[in-house]
Amino acid sequence: MAYDLANKGAKRWTYNPGVNSYAKGVNCCDAINRGAAYANGKIVFNLLDNTTVAVDAVKGTEIWRNTTADVHSGVTTAGAPIIVNGKVIVGTVSGEMGVRGWVLALDLVTGKELWRGYHTGPDKDVLINSQTKLPYTTSGQNTNLGQTSWPGNTWQQGGSSAWAYLTYDKETDTVFYGTSQPGVWNPEIRSPGDNKWGASIFARDPNTGAVKWVYQVTPHDNWDYDAISESIPVDQTINGVSRKLLVHFDKNGFAYAFDRELGEIISANQFVTDVNWASQINLTTGRPLVNADKLTHTGKTTYDICPSALGAKGWEPGSFSPSTGLFYMPTFNLCMKQHMLRAEYVYGAPYMAMDMAITGALTDPTYTSELVAWDATKGQKVFGLKEPSAIYGGVLSTAGGLVFYGTQDKVIKAIDARPDKAVNGVPKLLWSTKMECSTVGNPITFTGPDNKQRVAVFSGVGAMAGGFGGGACTGKNGGKVHVYKLP
Repeated sequence: MAYDLANKGAKRWTYNPGVNSYAKGVNCCDAINRGAAYANGKIVFNLLDNTTVAVDAVKGTEIWRNTTADVHSGVTTAGAPIIVNGKVIVGTVSGEMGVRGWVLALDLVTGKELWRGYHTGPDKDVLINSQTKLPYTTSGQNTNLGQTSWPGNTWQQGGSSAWAYLTYDKETDTVFYGTSQPGVWNPEIRSPGDNKWGASIFARDPNTGAVKWVYQVTPHDNWDYDAISESIPVDQTINGVSRKLLVHFDKNGFAYAFDRELGEIISANQFVTDVNWASQINLTTGRPLVNADKLTHTGKTTYDICPSALGAKGWEPGSFSPSTGLFYMPTFNLCMKQHMLRAEYVYGAPYMAMDMAITGALTDPTYTSELVAWDATKGQKVFGLKEPSAIYGGVLSTAGGLVFYGTQDKVIKAIDARPDKAVNGVPKLLWSTKMECSTVGNPITFTGPDNKQRVAVFSGVGAMAGGFGGGACTGKNGGKVHVYKLP
């Protein structure tokens, strides 16, 4: 839909692409869409059935469409594309379906596929070449790791999809993104091996798809710690030296600052209270020091694993403020128990082999989420606001020193971004209002026709957010865009 900002949000056009209904049954976690991209007069977005469409931004008419995979295989595409150098970059979903993850590029003008890079399999499929940097691997023993780090041919059902957010850094002409957990969830079915390149951070050349560098955040992931959280490129000074950073807050509970040209870790620090699957990240080897008591096994239940599979930070995007130099992140304060099962792969069917239940935090279960302000140059929290109700949407920081986000009790709020205004480590709440429905959307800001700044957020609850209660929606009060004018 398109709305006329000069006419109180009156609807200008509606485009109905038509989606294969089969897709809803094979996509993990409800019928969802994480957004669209705009360039050269075109609105481009993915449909759940693996079709990418381009629509005329003025008329709302379809320009092209391209279906890139068979939905009956279990592949879906719910993520937001990005447009770089005349190319539409798209990633897959459904790591729970025994599929093999990939990203690809389509021509913005024609929709024609230009390149495709997989996340498991031999180097030629992953688009790893002699120029690719593979930090923390042994030279001479690091060929085809996307194949050799799996038993047999299990990499062919290796999950490792790119279902969340992609980031483009113009300075280095690089697309950064993370991959999901390796499939199947039960790690003993895919043992032994690290299962590369699941739960990894990729840096790719958007023009060719070639991998510039790749680093596996959680080797042989036992816990569904996807590395799909956004990675944010910034230039900051650490110990008096200006560094080109890539900052990533992972589901596994550690905040990483990488050299974004080399893929080497500068720092990796715990950013939530309860993290017990590993004690630290070894900066020499790049590997976590894993707590053996929290490993999972077939036929057994492992209790009190922290963080939960929702992540210390999940797919809800955070924000960086150049004004304060801080990152503002929505985090979860939750743990889990997991029970691993036996399973056989069936084409197009769920392939998980586990039962899981989210449980309360161990240290302080009185809050579900916390808005964390983080200093990546020091690797430490600056302040935080604990929320009894979950933060299940994104965070927006503005040049005016505000941070906006919503909670599952139907509230949208703004806090003071400035660290010197926080009292005893708690930021000042500046504004809040109750909506008819909670939000899992990401706030945006723009200038209206009257030259006044506005903040908008889409309200409505779906997927796993409904499990947090307090913000139940109906067809009448959900599915709305709320726009607020700043003074």
